[in-house]
Amino acid sequence: MSKYSSEVYAVKSQYEQAQKLQAHIDELTKKLSDKNTEYVNMLEAQQLLASVSDANTNAILNYVMGIINKTLQELFPNDSRSITVKKTMYQGQYAHINIELTGSNGNTRDLTLQSGTGLRQVISFLFVVSLIEIRKGRRLLVMDEILSGLHPEAKRVILEIMDIFAEDGFQFAMVEYGVNDKGKIYNVENIKGTATIYPVDGKYNNEIYIFNREVENVDKSIHVEEISSDEI
Repeated sequence: MSKYSSEVYAVKSQYEQAQKLQAHIDELTKKLSDKNTEYVNMLEAQQLLASVSDANTNAILNYVMGIINKTLQELFPNDSRSITVKKTMYQGQYAHINIELTGSNGNTRDLTLQSGTGLRQVISFLFVVSLIEIRKGRRLLVMDEILSGLHPEAKRVILEIMDIFAEDGFQFAMVEYGVNDKGKIYNVENIKGTATIYPVDGKYNNEIYIFNREVENVDKSIHVEEISSDEI
């Protein structure tokens, strides 16, 4: 009787273990099914967001192109130039924004080799200002001599554009020569590693001011004796 009891107990134990394994398999199967459903939903959402993102990106790029191309028409009324902004994917993962310049003959120019630095500075300035406007962030742009290579007429157009943006709340902090009638002008003087800023009141005509120069040390032991007229 004990022999049969041990066999029955072994069969019962195996049956209970099989039930536990089957329950665990059923639980894992349900989790797998839920995960597959979640994956499908997320994939569809990703595709939807990608299409919305592409639409928003195209709208932004068209806005930037419109501003830059209108400015180029003002700068080059007799030699039409326009840019095209395109988004490309590098290695299928990283988005790159490429700018192509087209001349009046319809040929594409290399901005690095076939255009001057002034044109690149204009495009860069307008691109940055446009992105600040789109992002609705702090409307402040610090400019370090980005207009220095421009023709005076081109600089005039850019300054007029800055006035338009300034009326809408933009602020420009410029380190620039030859812009003497815009906003507030400050002189920055650096003496022995210490920079001091002084406001320049009134009209400024590119003068060099020295506000904080230390008194030069003079060696008074060296002197020249004067000769009287009778000794000459």
